[in-house]
Amino acid sequence: MPNTNIEETYLPGVLHRRTPVGNQAPLVFDIPRSGSDYPREFQSSAPFTDVRRSVSMYVEDLYGLAPEAGATWLYALFPNVYIDANRHELDLDPEWVDGDWPESFQTSDKSVRGMGLIPRVCGKGDVALQDGPISVDDLKHRLDNYYWPYHNLLGDILSEFITNAGVAFHVSCHSMSSIGGVAMADPGRKRSEFDIGTRNGETCDPAFSDAAVSFLKGKGYDATMNEHFPGAESVRKHGDPANGVHSLQIEINRSIYMNEDTYRRGARFEEIRNDLGELAKHLAAFARDRAK
Repeated sequence: MPNTNIEETYLPGVLHRRTPVGNQAPLVFDIPRSGSDYPREFQSSAPFTDVRRSVSMYVEDLYGLAPEAGATWLYALFPNVYIDANRHELDLDPEWVDGDWPESFQTSDKSVRGMGLIPRVCGKGDVALQDGPISVDDLKHRLDNYYWPYHNLLGDILSEFITNAGVAFHVSCHSMSSIGGVAMADPGRKRSEFDIGTRNGETCDPAFSDAAVSFLKGKGYDATMNEHFPGAESVRKHGDPANGVHSLQIEINRSIYMNEDTYRRGARFEEIRNDLGELAKHLAAFARDRAK
């Protein structure tokens, strides 16, 4: 039976949590890069059509049936162009930070390409989002008021699952463009319909990722594993299989559910949403079977 008793929690501009009450599975769907509540202080010289191309658009709606399946649903309301919750908190290029920071930055290839914690490019990776460095005061504000409240709550949800069920399952939900952009690791490459990332097996029991891939293939989708996006910060930060926390990332090819140029929902949107609702039921049953 669908779960219609759902509690909702808001932190305005930061996060929205929907928690099923009764028959809850130790499973959370985390949506960290789909927010569109732009903070009033956000500024960019880039055209808005390029700014919003970086957002994993509509993903929060695609997984909107997860709470009815008994899974917790957590959505970051702030846009990833403001601060990217799927990046390490120190993943910045030092040249793009004005002032002294108390820790050494952990600059990655993503931040070098302009796709780090504070993105510098948008659109297809070829449009400047920032004209100059971010101040350390601004960086601290974004971390303290947006990034950490989101990740801290996600961590608390998983810890609660461990306490109550002895195990926790985490799905980090994203969308990808149909073709790799110029700032990506796979520029010009055509992508599969779904790509499941486990950081090449580091962040979850293979049975969990196999359950997701086999379900999607059974629905007729072209589903790959660790092919385009092996998994970024959300699964790296929270996945801890040795201690019962199993995290995987799902990337959906935007072209199958929306028009990438007009940003309008496509003809298959409801079909795919319903299929992902069925995926949530499948993974919730998987999680319940492994609870203590």
